[in-house]
Amino acid sequence: MGGSAAKAVRHVGRAVTQRKAPEKGDDVTRRLQELKRLETLREEERAVEREMEEEKVWEERAELKRPLSERLAGSFYSPLKRPAQRMTKFFKGLDEDLYKANLAVPPERYVALMLGMSLIVGIIAFVLVLLFVNVLLALVAALGAFFFTLLIVRTHPKSKAKARVVEVNRTLPYALRHMATQLSSGIGLPETMTSVSQADYGALSEEFGRVIHDMHAGSSMDEALSTMDKRVGSEPLRRAIRQVQRTVRTGGDLARTLGVLADETALELRMKLRDYTQSLNLMAMLYMFASAVIPALLVIMMMVVGMQGAGGFAIDSVAVLFLFLLPFLLLYVVMMIKRREPRV
Repeated sequence: MGGSAAKAVRHVGRAVTQRKAPEKGDDVTRRLQELKRLETLREEERAVEREMEEEKVWEERAELKRPLSERLAGSFYSPLKRPAQRMTKFFKGLDEDLYKANLAVPPERYVALMLGMSLIVGIIAFVLVLLFVNVLLALVAALGAFFFTLLIVRTHPKSKAKARVVEVNRTLPYALRHMATQLSSGIGLPETMTSVSQADYGALSEEFGRVIHDMHAGSSMDEALSTMDKRVGSEPLRRAIRQVQRTVRTGGDLARTLGVLADETALELRMKLRDYTQSLNLMAMLYMFASAVIPALLVIMMMVVGMQGAGGFAIDSVAVLFLFLLPFLLLYVVMMIKRREPRV
């Protein structure tokens, strides 16, 4: 009996041990699965955080790529919202100038930029002048600086639009050859314009991108090209657009036509460069006369007047003449030379 009882006890002990072992194994497995699940959640959270950081970096880069005028307009709009909205109607044609200059700024925000920049320059001018003269002259200088800055910022979109026209004329021959090459290889005209918009042709690529955007928005190709013609105002581009529209309507070898237009445009630019180089001789003579002959003549005149016993020139007048008027004259000559330089 005793041996049977001992055997029964050992049998029960083995059964309990066998039952407890799977329970412990299941518990370890559950814990391992829980740890794995937590680690997976941590990896997903880290991936989400990395994506958010990358999106933030790309947003910052995109913000930095925006023109400075667009970023400043948003900064000045909040404190100057009411006066900017009231003064917008006094600046007629501002919205059209912004559109031609490809500045994605509403007129109200740009007027806020004008007011903000003018106020800052006016305050700086008032403080600087007040350090040397009285308050009245400081106020006059501040008002003058305010309206001068207002005028400069107002004409900035027009200046940028003209600069874009110059850049379009400079890159147009290369873009036309690009289009002619792709059309001759069998690629369609919309795909060719998309390729030009994605290439590195500066303002011309941006304008073709706007054409593609208008076409996606529902405009026909003819309407989108006509809108670009009115927006840019470039004569070589106008000829190319009209030729493209005519060929699309009536048919013809558009690749060959664009190649001929590219050669004509490049020849026209070379002719302008030749005329400019021929006119440099006269400009160089004017610069030499203004920089060397005029100062020597002034010195001789002062010496002659002094020898004749006349009053002569005052020291202040001579200082103003040599320190301000002559450098301004030379700067004006250099600006005229630079302005007449063709952008080839």
